[in-house]
Amino acid sequence: MVDYMLLYPRTVSLVRGLIHLIRKDEVKDGPLYLLVRRDARDIMEAFLAEGFHKLLFCENRKRMQIGHGLTKMLNKGWEMHVRLMRVNGIEDAIAVGGEVEISRRYIQHIFSARGAVLYELADMLKRSGIDYKIWNANLNEYVSRIIDNHQIRLRGIPLLVPWVPSCFVGGGYGLIHLLRFLGMI
Repeated sequence: MVDYMLLYPRTVSLVRGLIHLIRKDEVKDGPLYLLVRRDARDIMEAFLAEGFHKLLFCENRKRMQIGHGLTKMLNKGWEMHVRLMRVNGIEDAIAVGGEVEISRRYIQHIFSARGAVLYELADMLKRSGIDYKIWNANLNEYVSRIIDNHQIRLRGIPLLVPWVPSCFVGGGYGLIHLLRFLGMI
């Protein structure tokens, strides 16, 4: 599995004129969101047209999340996960946030590195003709411009173990030992 490289804003200028530095350890939580003043269905349809599909299970839902998240397989075992969320204090806006992580198909998904994405989501919304503004959730303020970026490298894991075969092998192994314990074989 290859490493995944992404860019995330490091220094941003806020609407009030202040400069805010986003530390590298804050990037996995993704303090920046794309704020969209459209219906959630329109946004979902835009991402579905980009090749995403809805998550129906194995999702760590966030407190203000709207519906189920969306996911799209990327290259070599990586996937992008997108969430739509409500924003406290702003009634008619939806926050769009996302992250890149090892695919849910593999056991390593549970403890793998994750990185928030912003530019990739912005490009997809632009292609769909959806206007957005960048919102800093930690400061509750709009971002007027991005000054520079972090270069984030998510390390790939050399051997990915898929869930389904592991469950069959582990279950079969456990069943054999249970039957031995019960004296049936």
